[in-house]
Amino acid sequence: MAKKKLAVLALGVLAVGLLTMAGCASKKHIATIEDQTARLDQANSRINELQQGNEALDKSLQDTKSALNSAQNEGKQLSANVASLKGQITALEGEKTELDRALAAGKETEASYQKKVRGLNGLISALKKKAAEMEALIASKDTEISSLRAGEAALKAAAEEQNRKMAALNTEKDDLSALMEKTVSGKNQLILILAVLLGLAVILAIVGFVRGRKRSAAV
Repeated sequence: MAKKKLAVLALGVLAVGLLTMAGCASKKHIATIEDQTARLDQANSRINELQQGNEALDKSLQDTKSALNSAQNEGKQLSANVASLKGQITALEGEKTELDRALAAGKETEASYQKKVRGLNGLISALKKKAAEMEALIASKDTEISSLRAGEAALKAAAEEQNRKMAALNTEKDDLSALMEKTVSGKNQLILILAVLLGLAVILAIVGFVRGRKRSAAV
């Protein structure tokens, strides 16, 4: 009878131990899962922030590219206008040379020559002034273009850095997801093992109890 009680007591202690182990293991796994979930949420939050930052960077980059293209086109047009003005100045200088020759050949009177030269000099002066103004605009436009190019390069570098950070966070996110799956799987396996052991303990207790009764009945 004493052996029977000891056996039942031992099985009871074993059952309690298994239940305690299951509870402790479950709490530990839950704490681990909660920590991993928090880290995963942080990674997702940071990824969302980076995505929003990338959208802002993309918009700024597109705006900068548009401004750069516009400035370059304006610069080209100004350069073409200056070239045209210089061509006109050269043509007028050529007319002055022809007048000099005509005067020397006696084909132009001094009065007519002076009148025509004054007119040509006035036109040439006006064209040179206009060309100088356009060249100043070109210099200003070149400065603007250089600034826009520097801004474009900085935005591209920032976007690349954002992409590197996002790639690292996505890798971390994937690793955390895999770790969570492994943790949950391990928890389920441990609970299954403990449940099986507990079931065996109960079965052994029942078998022991039945055998004890049979022995008692036989006596």
